[in-house]
Amino acid sequence: MSYRFTPYLLLLFISGLMSLSLGVYTIIKHRHAKGATSFAIAMFIVTLWSIPNALEMSAIALGVKLFWANVQYTAYCFSPVALLILCLDFSGYEKYINYKKLYWIFIIPTITIILVWTDKYHGLVRNNIHMDYSGVFPVIGKQYGSFFYVHAIYSHSLNLTTIFILLRTVFSRKTIYRKQAVALLIGVSLVVIPNVFYITGLSPIKGYDITPVFFGPAGIIMAWSILRYRMFDLVPLARATVIENMEAGVMVLDLQDRILDINPTCADIIGLPMGKITSKHIYEVCEFIPEFISAINDKTVSRVEFNIAAPNKQIVYEALLSMLKDKNGCNIGRLVVIYDITEKKIAEKEYYDEQWKLAVNNERNRMVRDLHDNLGQVLGYINLQAQAIQKELNDAHEDLYSNKLDKLIEVAQTAHHQIREYIHDVRNSDLIEIDFIAALDKEINNFELQTAIKVARKITPEFRSAAIAPSIRIHILNIIKEAMNNVRKHAQAENILMSCDYVDNNLLVIIYDDGKGFDAVDSKELKQGFGLSIIQERTSEMGGTCEIKSKPGEGSSIRLRVPLDGGKVNAV
Repeated sequence: MSYRFTPYLLLLFISGLMSLSLGVYTIIKHRHAKGATSFAIAMFIVTLWSIPNALEMSAIALGVKLFWANVQYTAYCFSPVALLILCLDFSGYEKYINYKKLYWIFIIPTITIILVWTDKYHGLVRNNIHMDYSGVFPVIGKQYGSFFYVHAIYSHSLNLTTIFILLRTVFSRKTIYRKQAVALLIGVSLVVIPNVFYITGLSPIKGYDITPVFFGPAGIIMAWSILRYRMFDLVPLARATVIENMEAGVMVLDLQDRILDINPTCADIIGLPMGKITSKHIYEVCEFIPEFISAINDKTVSRVEFNIAAPNKQIVYEALLSMLKDKNGCNIGRLVVIYDITEKKIAEKEYYDEQWKLAVNNERNRMVRDLHDNLGQVLGYINLQAQAIQKELNDAHEDLYSNKLDKLIEVAQTAHHQIREYIHDVRNSDLIEIDFIAALDKEINNFELQTAIKVARKITPEFRSAAIAPSIRIHILNIIKEAMNNVRKHAQAENILMSCDYVDNNLLVIIYDDGKGFDAVDSKELKQGFGLSIIQERTSEMGGTCEIKSKPGEGSSIRLRVPLDGGKVNAV
């Protein structure tokens, strides 16, 4: 009988079957997942270590033991290579896995295997081979040749590199994948450390390599990582191809706002090589984008727009920020996705320009209609007054001529003034079309020159950036003009204070004068004033409210509030 069974062999067979099963399971269930192939190959290779080791232990004849020992050298030589490739694939260094460039990594393992099978001719790996019965089990006694130490140093250099990569992943990458990396590190350590004990003579069983016994526990830990943390469903730190090729920029930050990961598009947006961005603080690489840094500092902000200068143009970006959480709902980092919205902004501006032109055209039509209606009434009145004068002349009642003519002159002057105002409005609409603020400033300058009344205005940045429909802007401008005109006619004021603000999705316009004031509760001007009625009419058309306050001797104020739908704020 060539083999003899001992209870110890059961551990080796179980360990080998577990590693084989893990490799088969990975190929069947996760063959398309990143890192699955390298993991499966590593499991198949260590299977060639544990099962042949069991057969070597159970073999009685030296020749049979030597055969199975030689088979194990395939695992001795190639398991460090397989584990290194697995960890490179897992830890985000997959770009180095190019077998055409990595052929050199297989040279020493291949030479070692050839020398093992031809050992009897040169003894470079082992010599003085014999049976050793001094230990608990009969094992192959031998002395190591010179090339064995080349193989040992090379293999354990690869193992140390693998452990270093995993340690770097565990301690420098604080992400949701940290536990998977820890599990893989433990599994690799259970393969490497016992073998080091064997080579250095520190093995608890003299002359016997207990490494294959640990393949079982290592396999259990790795299997637990696969099933518990779904290691191959989300490959840690190895950016998926879809993210690498996304047109949007993607950036992952830790809780200290350090950049853990970034795709090429995002690196192009920032304008730095990827190697100079990762692991750096966000403030170091994006200090030239103050709007973005401000949003990063404010953890409540989920969206921000910013501009970056490019040759001959400004590129507009939109950044969406969201928290990354673990399974317990704890924050572990932030995801930033950046889109180029330049074309969208250009389209929006073109749309607003068209809407602005339409609103200006509507306002012109309104002016023409008002001119026709108001001027028709005034001219009709003049006609009636003229007829009355003519009749009085015929009746020779000369004492009435003066009053009649005074009224006629007053109405004619009013008609003339209204015509000039409308003509001015139509001409000024070209300026409104260009710039609302510039049109307002021109009105204020003209008003000050004509009346010597000083006008101080305050327009907040929020008002300037509010997405106000063109028709609303025109209404507001005309209300301000009408209010100033009323001050000129009736208030006897020296100063006007004006403010425009945007608060809680509402436009707020306040116009105050230091004139003589009037009784706003019971006032003929408030009830019958043509100018104030125009202000109230325009306010009503905007869906807003107009509050007029005044007291004799204390000046007057008009407070206009106009709600904006949605409260959206954009540059216009």
